[in-house]
Amino acid sequence: MTYLAHTENAHGNVHLLQEHLLSVGTLARRFVADGCPALSEAAYWTGVLHDLGKYRDEFQQYLRAERSSSAETHHAVYGAALALQRESYGLAFAIAGHHAGLHDRGDLEALLLGSKYQAERRVPPLLARFEQELGKVPERIIDPAFIEHSPHSVEFYIRMLFSLLIDADRLDTEAHGTGFCRVPLKLNTDGLLERLIAEKNSKSAEGELNALRNRIFQACLDQASAPPGFFSLTVPTGGGKTLSAMAFALTHSARNGLRRIIVVIPYLSIIEQNAAQYRRIFDPNDEGIVVEHHSAVRAPEDGDESRPLSPFEKHPAEYAVENWDAPVIVTTSVQFIETLFACRTSRCRKLHNIARSVVLFDEVQTLPTHLLNPLLNVFRELRRHYGTSFVFSTATQPAFRRRPLSLTEGFAPGEIKSIIDNATTETLFRRLNRVAFKPFPRHGETLSWAALAEAMAERDQALCVVNVRRHAFELWEKLRGRVPAEKKDAVFHLSSAMCAEHRLARLGDEQNPAPGTIRYQLRYQQPCRLVSTQLIEAGVDVDFPVVWRALAPLDSIVQAAGRCNRENRLTDEMGKPRLGEVIIFRPEQHNLPAGIYKTAADLTVSLLEKWEADALTTDPTLFECYFDQLYQNVPTDRKVQDERENLHFRKVAESARVIEEDTQAVIVPYGAAREIVRDIRERPVKKGKPRIDRSDMRKLQRYMVNLHSRDYSRLQQFSAIESLLPNLDIPVLKEGWYHDHLGIVIDQRPTEDFLL
Repeated sequence: MTYLAHTENAHGNVHLLQEHLLSVGTLARRFVADGCPALSEAAYWTGVLHDLGKYRDEFQQYLRAERSSSAETHHAVYGAALALQRESYGLAFAIAGHHAGLHDRGDLEALLLGSKYQAERRVPPLLARFEQELGKVPERIIDPAFIEHSPHSVEFYIRMLFSLLIDADRLDTEAHGTGFCRVPLKLNTDGLLERLIAEKNSKSAEGELNALRNRIFQACLDQASAPPGFFSLTVPTGGGKTLSAMAFALTHSARNGLRRIIVVIPYLSIIEQNAAQYRRIFDPNDEGIVVEHHSAVRAPEDGDESRPLSPFEKHPAEYAVENWDAPVIVTTSVQFIETLFACRTSRCRKLHNIARSVVLFDEVQTLPTHLLNPLLNVFRELRRHYGTSFVFSTATQPAFRRRPLSLTEGFAPGEIKSIIDNATTETLFRRLNRVAFKPFPRHGETLSWAALAEAMAERDQALCVVNVRRHAFELWEKLRGRVPAEKKDAVFHLSSAMCAEHRLARLGDEQNPAPGTIRYQLRYQQPCRLVSTQLIEAGVDVDFPVVWRALAPLDSIVQAAGRCNRENRLTDEMGKPRLGEVIIFRPEQHNLPAGIYKTAADLTVSLLEKWEADALTTDPTLFECYFDQLYQNVPTDRKVQDERENLHFRKVAESARVIEEDTQAVIVPYGAAREIVRDIRERPVKKGKPRIDRSDMRKLQRYMVNLHSRDYSRLQQFSAIESLLPNLDIPVLKEGWYHDHLGIVIDQRPTEDFLL
């Protein structure tokens, strides 16, 4: 009998089972050859045995359309049962979950040892068929020795095997479906570093600010020869961290033979700015050197083993999920953390490609506090056993020092290396200070939106950063009412209610901004008043002479100050340099997001009463004090480590969610999104070819907004949501619900919209 893994592809070729198993095993072993060779044997046999159950007659009959899908056609359990019989728990977890995701330990044992699949009786004849085609399976498959030292090492090893299997299986299945194999690009450190240095040299070297930036850049090059480990890069806002950190990463990769660079940027940031800058420098011809991966696009999961006969009929988006096999990855912290702790196939697929990489955390202080202990434990696991280096980059360094009652997984003295020494860092903070904080608000002192709008209207250029979308809307509307009609278009709004493409269009290109954009107005001294939520704080390059900031966590206040006098161009009437103004205020409606954000803001208020305002911009050690106190007052692990120790993968995934409230990504009718959606819906259906492919999904990412579940439900009630395709549950917002200035609006539509 000829045993098949998949039926005919578009070219009329079937996929032989023995070829598929060998290919998946070989791919999985190749993936770890450099990253962690101790996993080679386990990776190979995980791949070779994963579809052992497809040797069942019932499954072959299903593939030949001689019977319907049922429990009799499920196949993942049998290879897992064989692995369990031979005490290879890592293989058993990975194989059993390669469709449905990783199971909790008790559920796995019930699945493999229960009566439903009768694995003990059914495995021997399947093994006989397997060995007739592929040879003997060893009685014992060797696990890496390092997993003996810690149960968390065991847990992470299982995740690695799972990731290796998922990626190898998907790639080989994809190659069968398309008829060709993807050839990944390799990291060309010399070529990319040459481009980066050329970019650096193209910038002006005049003035003290640029001299300091060049000093930071050179320090990153000089320190990059160190072996893989943990590194901190503490640089004041405006000191050129983006290019300097990348210079370190490229040089460090070259010296240590690392495979890729993963840039992790906060969830609420506008990561497209950094990605666009890296693409312009490293990937001007769009060759795929830089891959931008958001957490907005969710590929459908394999909920069970009822796989379609053709790999593209049921899950057209499955193969659009990135596996991070590219030289430079730019992603969000949500996406990165999901990769470390999720249990589902598409989300774990990327994990093995973090091995032997450099991970750059931009604005590292924004890592979710309630996950710090499990995160630091996993980072240490990746460093020790999988050759990964980490760079923690920020102006407000949390330090993550080990504390017995809070950060038990924190860093011991000497474990993390400063790229720039403490004395130099303190000098940089003093010399790079470009702002003066106005006196902090007294206890009980508040500011109304009307008064704030009046104050901002008196300035030609001003920024205000608030804590929630509703406040941004209210201030924006008040401000629009205070400026003359001819200047209303120079009152801007930015929030996460707008899709990424919309926010970028409002900001304007960093190099050549179009007229009417924020950056154009600022550059050419035109009126520009911006109201934004905190997303403006995470590395967005704008330069205002005055910034108002609603009371918030300390790091947010300092990051907002980094948008003030960023380029040190302000002068007084005599032409002499002057400092920008940063004004901290307490809104009349000072209702902050609950949880860590409010706790951190309250701690900030108490600390500001003790500190001089100027210390925030000149003394980096204040932030270590702030974060030490914060971590003692908030949870740093919600039983994630306990669940990991017990191999409860699904409980870990639930406990380790970055955002506690569910969100749903929605495609919005902005700009080119309308044309992309229309093209997808109208293109003809071709057998064996998906209606939507990887390119479509990557384009659509830029036109998505993440909504809280309550807002999404309300839009559904208003019939404002429709599916992209009848058989593909990706929601699209209907016309009329997306505002040109504000993004998605449900209740708060501006008053002026109703005026004729």
